[in-house]
Amino acid sequence: MLKQNSALKELQKSIGGLLAVIPLSPGHWTLLSVLLALAGGTAIAFYNSLGAGLGLFAVAAAFDLIDGAVARAKNQASEWGGFLDGVADRFVEGIFLISFMFYPLPVVLIGPEIWIALVVFLGTCMPSFIRAYSDHKGVLSREKALALGGICERSERLLIIIAGLAAGMLFNMDYFIYGLIAASVLSLTTVLQRFLEIRKDALQ
Repeated sequence: MLKQNSALKELQKSIGGLLAVIPLSPGHWTLLSVLLALAGGTAIAFYNSLGAGLGLFAVAAAFDLIDGAVARAKNQASEWGGFLDGVADRFVEGIFLISFMFYPLPVVLIGPEIWIALVVFLGTCMPSFIRAYSDHKGVLSREKALALGGICERSERLLIIIAGLAAGMLFNMDYFIYGLIAASVLSLTTVLQRFLEIRKDALQ
């Protein structure tokens, strides 16, 4: 795993060095990732073009990696850049999920729009909110708030959703809904885990 992380960092460093010559700031790369996500969401939501939409989202994800690499290559890494990148990540994830509210999906127990809304609320919004709010209210120190974990954080959530979507495209879109259901349940579990950990620390 360490070798893989090291290789990924070296690859990002090389890409950042190559792209640093382009007259775009790291913030511009971040903005481009959001614009590409909007284009991808439009393709899925209004044209039912899943292939084109996912292709645009894939490029948006690549640009999300590029902005940090360019920032380091240009020695422009900053807390503001990190904040902007995090906000953009949530916009891209939200656009991706919401675009499927307009795509014809099968009903599994309840309408697919409800599962998507639950993933957005329980996954995209609540874990980050609980972390930030515990720090804002002084219930946890900033270090403890940042250390809050859970069974299904952003990387795991996106992996589950993408795996479900891949299975859905290969076999049946029911699998995509199953992925959304799993992401919803595990995200709720993460929210409860963080809540209980904060409560335990606050009552000590």
